[in-house]
Amino acid sequence: MTARLLDKIYGCLIGGAIGDAMGAPAEDWHYTDIRPTFGRIATFLPQPARSRDGAPGQITDDTSLRHYMCLAIIRKGGRITPDDYAKVWLSDLNPLRLFFTERIVVEKLKLGMNPWDTGRGQPLADAAIMAVAPIGIINAGNPAQAFQDGFNISSIHQDGIERDAAASTAAGFAAAFVPEATASSILEAMYEHGSFDTRRLISIGRELAADTGDVDRFTEQFYLRFLDRSFPRPPGWVWDKDRTVSPTSREVLPIVAGLFELCGGKPEACISAGSSFGRDADTIATVLGGLSGALFGASTIPSDWIAQSEAANSEFFHEVSPDRATDFRTTAGEMLEAVRAQRAKTANRLSILDDIIGQA
Repeated sequence: MTARLLDKIYGCLIGGAIGDAMGAPAEDWHYTDIRPTFGRIATFLPQPARSRDGAPGQITDDTSLRHYMCLAIIRKGGRITPDDYAKVWLSDLNPLRLFFTERIVVEKLKLGMNPWDTGRGQPLADAAIMAVAPIGIINAGNPAQAFQDGFNISSIHQDGIERDAAASTAAGFAAAFVPEATASSILEAMYEHGSFDTRRLISIGRELAADTGDVDRFTEQFYLRFLDRSFPRPPGWVWDKDRTVSPTSREVLPIVAGLFELCGGKPEACISAGSSFGRDADTIATVLGGLSGALFGASTIPSDWIAQSEAANSEFFHEVSPDRATDFRTTAGEMLEAVRAQRAKTANRLSILDDIIGQA
């Protein structure tokens, strides 16, 4: 059973990293430009359009942020708060790996702002949803607690619907670890643990998936029907079909819900569909890759994708942990130990509760 859990944790981490790197070259692209240029993306491509000129397989800020959250959980040995997460931001985080919105958070933390409040007033972005997978891992099988922890942790990044969407997604990650989990049960957990707005977004994606029936048709109709008219638009945000990207969870969440449904949660299909969607493709694909990897495990992800991803990101891991050899696989093992430690804490709490009930 431990081996299966490790496979699912590793699948979550490596699947998300693969989706991040595979989707990065098509970020900010329109799907009609992706098709003739790349076809269906199913391999790692260079990232020349990005400021860092990323090599094939290299992660972006999505996976970097997620790894910092893993570090906080590993060091705490269990569930974390924004205070725990902030310590890692101030001690380990490289701001040059982040989008400008998160650099604002770094400056707020340096000035001594409460990490529970640094997300207030932040510009629209989807930093919280892209990084939240570790909250689902440490709360494996407990989507209700993952939702609450995801909401709290996301307060360091953002507020409003961006935080709500990340919390619902954390619930989905936690639900993926339930032994009998399916793609539908994960989406249902995300819907159940959500606000009115996030439920609407998940419903938009799932209903369009049912209406269109395949990934290509879903992509075409999402662009046509939801990017300008009935899509829930943020206050004061200029949004039209001619823009190539809207970096917000308002867009990522329904796309993830629809594509995850259509692909049956299968990692290879999910990652390719997300990477080929365009717009904020790396975030879409990293969430899809993480969810699908958690559902089916790393053993179902193409081995060449895994090998390329691990090799391409050795520099990042050396930067974060220069005193020891580490990678996504070893991080998964450390996260498994954190899950075990959290289980012991939970067992102790239950023992105390048994005593309390017994005395009543």
